[in-house]
Amino acid sequence: MKQTLTFVIMIVIGILSACSSDSNPSQETISNYPEKVQDKVAELPEEIRETLVVPAELPENMRVVDFDYTSEPVNDPDGKIILTTFTYAGDSSNLLLNTKYGNVSYANEKSSKTVTLENGMEANVSESSVRWENENGHHHELSLIEPPDGTGSDVTMDDLIEIANSME
Repeated sequence: MKQTLTFVIMIVIGILSACSSDSNPSQETISNYPEKVQDKVAELPEEIRETLVVPAELPENMRVVDFDYTSEPVNDPDGKIILTTFTYAGDSSNLLLNTKYGNVSYANEKSSKTVTLENGMEANVSESSVRWENENGHHHELSLIEPPDGTGSDVTMDDLIEIANSME
């Protein structure tokens, strides 16, 4: 009887481990974000929450400060989600992570260079942003917002690419 119980427990643990390994790694990161951000994310339909992608790594001085979404009808989390936005603040600059759902076109795509991210995705790099489409057809844009006083940012384009590389 003890052996049977031990065997059943091991099978249950194995099944639970397998199920948890299929989960979106970003969900664990989001669970460490401020409560107001988690509450806003929780408003979204599960199929959107399951596909949210956020950086696993940020520069030391960066922290998440806000999350919002755009939907049709406006402010209806049960409507069609068009865009999600995470805002990260640092000492001398901010980052915006926009994810667009559906067809997207960019006006200045020809003036950007292309890099291959560590996950194999091709990304377009411009002066202050990195853009790519993931395997789900979602379009991600990581943008650097520098201070208006012209003092510059301590986040470089290489940092933006590394942040993009940390997103699974």
